[in-house]
Amino acid sequence: MLWGCLNESGTSGGLVLRLLPFLADFAYTDKLVHGGLHAVLATLLWWSQFLRLRAMHKFGCGRDALKIMVFCACFGALIEGLQWAFTATRSAEWIDALANATGAGLTVGFWQAAMSCVQSKTKTKA
Repeated sequence: MLWGCLNESGTSGGLVLRLLPFLADFAYTDKLVHGGLHAVLATLLWWSQFLRLRAMHKFGCGRDALKIMVFCACFGALIEGLQWAFTATRSAEWIDALANATGAGLTVGFWQAAMSCVQSKTKTKA
């Protein structure tokens, strides 16, 4: 539901620009919005995977994080391809797909590093 609200249709991000109006004059706002929305998607996927594995008393690995990054990158590329094939009012740009993948990749990397720090500190205390 959060993904749908943030991905509201509108010029260069709709709701995101309404919440953060100072970004309206930035030259590449739409790329920030693409990266930011895929960062939200990657965060939701990463945490759902983490909590699911934790409930099963398992720990995730880099392969799980890579799957999330690849999924987000493919999803972003699919969206751009569908825009190119089926819409007359929107244009597909390869740099949008790159911004999607970059936002997802940076976010997954952040969560992996943060969780690695937390886990190493808890092992040190035990």
